[in-house]
Amino acid sequence: MNDFLHHVRFNRWATFRTLDSVRPLSADVLAKDLQGSYGGVRGTLAHIYMADKIWWARLMGHPTGALSEYEPPADKDAWEQQWRQLLDGYVTWAEGLPEAEWGRVIAYKDVKGNPYQSPTWQILAHLANHDSYHRGQVAAMLRQLGHTPVGTDLILYYRGL
Repeated sequence: MNDFLHHVRFNRWATFRTLDSVRPLSADVLAKDLQGSYGGVRGTLAHIYMADKIWWARLMGHPTGALSEYEPPADKDAWEQQWRQLLDGYVTWAEGLPEAEWGRVIAYKDVKGNPYQSPTWQILAHLANHDSYHRGQVAAMLRQLGHTPVGTDLILYYRGL
């Protein structure tokens, strides 16, 4: 199996586990400013979500605009549902991706309008790494709040296969 397909599946698995772990938190706790790079838990999760949406648009060949276009819904349940559907879409798409398409170069512009080109596999590896980094920040914030975060290490995913 393509290693990058594992990254896509892992990313969904780890994000789903993180979403499950924060579901019991109140809106006030989620929004509490913990002095993280994106404020608190909600801000950091919003950053991950927005990146997932932006990279999806780029992979699908859609131009990306201002960050405000990718803001999550205010309603926590609607946001979670949309995010789960997005990550399911990544997996379904990646499972059907012909081998040659993993190397296809995607031209895109960042949110500042700077042009870049990256092969599909690099984008998906970046996304898994990016999301893992920020899920780690969420785990640290949960500890600050007195909660025990769930494990999202890659080896835990592999052990569940």
